[in-house]
Amino acid sequence: MRLIGPGRYGLCLLKALLIMIASTLSSLLVSALGVGKESIIMVFLLGVIFTTVLTRNISCGILSSIAGLMLFNYLFTEPRFTFVITSSNDIILLLFFLITAVVSGVITSRLQQQMDLAAKNARTAQILYQIASGFLSVSGKENMVALAIRTVREQAGFGCGIVLEPSQERYGIIATSLNPSGPVYAIRSSVGQLGRLQLYGAASVDSQTALIVQAVAAQLGSALDREQLRQEQENIRLAMEREKLRATLLRAVAHDLRSPLTALSGAGSLLADGYEQLSDSERRKLASDISEEILWLSSLVDNILQMTRINEANLVVQKTAEVVDDVVSEAVQHMERFLRERPFTVSLPDEVTMVQMDGKLIVRVLVNLLENAVRHTPPGSAIDLTARCRDNNLEIAVSDCGPGIDPSIRQTLFDRFVTLDQGITDGKRGIGLGLAICKAIVVAHGGAIRVEPNLPHGSRFVFTLPKEAEA
Repeated sequence: MRLIGPGRYGLCLLKALLIMIASTLSSLLVSALGVGKESIIMVFLLGVIFTTVLTRNISCGILSSIAGLMLFNYLFTEPRFTFVITSSNDIILLLFFLITAVVSGVITSRLQQQMDLAAKNARTAQILYQIASGFLSVSGKENMVALAIRTVREQAGFGCGIVLEPSQERYGIIATSLNPSGPVYAIRSSVGQLGRLQLYGAASVDSQTALIVQAVAAQLGSALDREQLRQEQENIRLAMEREKLRATLLRAVAHDLRSPLTALSGAGSLLADGYEQLSDSERRKLASDISEEILWLSSLVDNILQMTRINEANLVVQKTAEVVDDVVSEAVQHMERFLRERPFTVSLPDEVTMVQMDGKLIVRVLVNLLENAVRHTPPGSAIDLTARCRDNNLEIAVSDCGPGIDPSIRQTLFDRFVTLDQGITDGKRGIGLGLAICKAIVVAHGGAIRVEPNLPHGSRFVFTLPKEAEA
């Protein structure tokens, strides 16, 4: 039997009374049509069933059965309008009515309870499914804990606090005199207990609420376990990438140092052993070669140091207002020795343009792009450097008239250790760090870099920097 409050029970009695009045009026109408008592009593039986269904209370159904029995006896059995029964047939009829009404009411009530329980279980299953789905689509410890607290509040109707072990990190609400603590649920994973979830505002909860909170705690434990495993896998992946980077860098540096060191050794030996036999022009040529190799080695070391800082997340961008003309001029001075023997033009804005940037890093970008153009284009071919303001950005482009870049490698051109091999070389092969460094520096400034064809032939490297300082 379902237990309900006084107010709810009074409403059930009112429903039963109205149904019984309707049953009585219907019985009188059926009787006026000349229908027998056996059919009339079925109207009261239907009233009992309707009462049990609508009130969802077996006691109201039993009271309705007794009331129907008395009304049928009073209105339709001889002598009428009395509660006296003289006919044995009427006694048997009323007895069967009472038994049938009570049994029907009990069966109907239990069926209704089973339907309510099935609907409740279906709602609970739907809630549990939503809880599981929610934790599968969230990542990050803070987001998972926030989802658990929100789910308990929305689905169970209680606030909660979560403590994670062993760090004792606390999330959610804290117990107070106005918000007493309630049941505690363990947050477990495959490796043990990860923390605890405590409800606030109630000393105890019903079975459905407990099931929901237990499901939240279990899903949170599984999600935290997955997050920890994902973090460990990510750490392993990063460690493997760093180790691979070190190995690749060492191989590339060892390979590319061999040629300039051999050239330096040869030129130095010639100067040391045959200085008197060499003409002035030959000595100047050897000195020029030594200087060129040293400059290339210096650029290589600078790029390696920059890439080391980028790889270790130590690249610090210190923006100040820089004059674009000064930054470009400094980069051109670094490359003057390599640019003097080929057509080279610089196009700058007519007005003095100042942009928030790290001047030293942008000089490194320009030097790398110019060095890349010199290395991968035929001697004597033209190189252009242009700077202009466009759509609130500073756009700088380095264009060459070389053989161009194969479209198949444009997407990976700015990755580390990607080099160009176009069959044109000056005896030195880059290790593929220059363009990767350019991209990292430009992106750190909030800009973008790209490569595009320089029609009719050649390549054009373009990068943009925002003219206004970021907030």
